[in-house]
Amino acid sequence: MKIATLTLNPCIDKTLYFNGAFQTGELNRAAYAMMNAGGKGINVARIYRRLGIRASAYGFSGGETGALLHSLLEREDIRAVFVETSCDTRMCIKLIDADGVCTEANEAGGPMLDGEYAALKTQLTGFLAECKRSGEDGILFAGGSIPGGLDRGLYREIISMFADSPVRFILDADGEALRTGLEGSPWLIKPNAHELSELIGYEITGRDAKEKAVAAAKASRRIWAQYGTNVLCTLGADGAVFTGEEGAYYVNAPHVTLRGFTGAGDTFLASFVFAYEKNGHDIESALCFASSAAAAKVELAGTQMPDKNGMMRFVDLVHAEKLDI
Repeated sequence: MKIATLTLNPCIDKTLYFNGAFQTGELNRAAYAMMNAGGKGINVARIYRRLGIRASAYGFSGGETGALLHSLLEREDIRAVFVETSCDTRMCIKLIDADGVCTEANEAGGPMLDGEYAALKTQLTGFLAECKRSGEDGILFAGGSIPGGLDRGLYREIISMFADSPVRFILDADGEALRTGLEGSPWLIKPNAHELSELIGYEITGRDAKEKAVAAAKASRRIWAQYGTNVLCTLGADGAVFTGEEGAYYVNAPHVTLRGFTGAGDTFLASFVFAYEKNGHDIESALCFASSAAAAKVELAGTQMPDKNGMMRFVDLVHAEKLDI
């Protein structure tokens, strides 16, 4: 199985931690700072590397921050296959105070040029050719925001490149990018509760975690019926739901100390798909592993990722079950 990720709008994630409350309009001195390569696809590639698989990370990079992005990925032994752009790779700043309150300041990214996008499509065609040449199936994770200069609906176009191929397409996006991408019938989408609510036009809610999970499963079943796309919906502290041809399944989330939530959803997605493939498409065990892995990531500061042993830490605290809906 060949694994690749696509991050159209990668970034340098810089997280600053403060010992007190962050004061706007005032001088705030950070106690310490962390810096990592960022972006949904990149985070997925980082998790796979910790699981012993070297995924290829596709996307854009440019300028001094782009060179820094390459350097950070090289340290983690992740194969970067980026198109060099005329614009700099964006910087995203997270400010976290002593109470865990996070303030974010993210550059938009771009603008990308038509020729740069054409070069990216050529690289992705190369990944498809690799899979066909080797006789192996492939999985392509794509996700995150779309930088300036590119059409908001381009995920649908990219998904169409892999139609009727041995590559399964997984999309983790929101808003218009998710809606138009879904029209291409990807194999799986991974919205959170808010993103799923936006997609279906009403709020996913419930009096408790289980009731919220049932509401998410019912909404996801509508998506499966219309597009034939599996839905993995993360519900934060309320767990997660997988819905597809096999039915709907729910897993709880263990209670842990929150230190760094950025990348928790990416960790859940990557570890779920990894375990799903490794365990013969056993959805319940895959959900349990993913829930434990995401909890382990939440306990790590910044955008640090857990190792394989850490991902197993909370497995005994989670339980997955099939929902009767």
